[in-house]
Amino acid sequence: MRVLKTAPGEVLDLAFSPDSRAVAAVELQSPRREGHDVFLWNLHSPNIAPVRLEIGGRYRAGGLSFSADGGQLTWQLSDGQRTYDRDTREAASEYPALLATATAWKLGAGGTFLVSSHGLPDHVLAGWRLKEEEWVRQWQISTRDLMVGSVTVAPAGDRFAIFTRVTEAGRWWDQPMRLEVRDACKSAVLALGTCAYSYAGKLAFHPSGEQIAGINDMTLLAWELPTGGDPRLVRNDNRKHFTAFAYHPNGQRLFVTSNDETVHVFDTHSLERVKRYTWQLDKLSAVAVSPDGTLAAAGSATGGVVVWDLD
Repeated sequence: MRVLKTAPGEVLDLAFSPDSRAVAAVELQSPRREGHDVFLWNLHSPNIAPVRLEIGGRYRAGGLSFSADGGQLTWQLSDGQRTYDRDTREAASEYPALLATATAWKLGAGGTFLVSSHGLPDHVLAGWRLKEEEWVRQWQISTRDLMVGSVTVAPAGDRFAIFTRVTEAGRWWDQPMRLEVRDACKSAVLALGTCAYSYAGKLAFHPSGEQIAGINDMTLLAWELPTGGDPRLVRNDNRKHFTAFAYHPNGQRLFVTSNDETVHVFDTHSLERVKRYTWQLDKLSAVAVSPDGTLAAAGSATGGVVVWDLD
């Protein structure tokens, strides 16, 4: 186990490189300092001091990732993305015109599919494919009477999930959310799920796509696919809110942080808690598991990142 330090602020996201030899974090700076920073550590370096990178814009949560070969680190901004080349040590930003009015967006695995939600003036949800270095719109859905949140793309890039809520009714903000799983190519609805809560929480697909997990305050939710329907619910046994989660790459375990010092590990089939890690790092706010399944990392609200070996 080792503890890495960012600046004094909340760690929002963590990501491991494909070879599991590096880890990156996005940190929200303390109230006395505005903005975010990106930190990158080479875990096999004798000097484990991080490379510190400027965020380059307004960070979009959940958008930190490495390229397939591990040579580049990319993070999503409100209207684009920024990429750091680990060989040249240079960073560059891209601002696709299609994101100029986006209120939410998510890039799929491989970087060739993108789903975006837009407000004024169009109120649409749109799907895009990268063809010959140009983003081509494949479909578009009107969202004039819908609120859309928590856009999430499956690992295979063949489908995506969103929370929606009808906004026509009186006191629409009290209406429960609905989970929708849609086909990435044509936007057809593949599954629908209920959600008793009134705001959109985080979502993530199981590595195989057979399940979607979410968190809402002290509750872990899991929808089984392709059926959808009502989610299975697990309450936190220490009455603390869940804050982040990540699947183990083999799909058998789900790691969930709490806003105390614990990482809960659940069996993804039974949703039984099978392990608990406790780290002296203050409230935990982010978690990731390495692609080879040998390491896990958790980030805290005060800038610490703990990396440990998994059994």
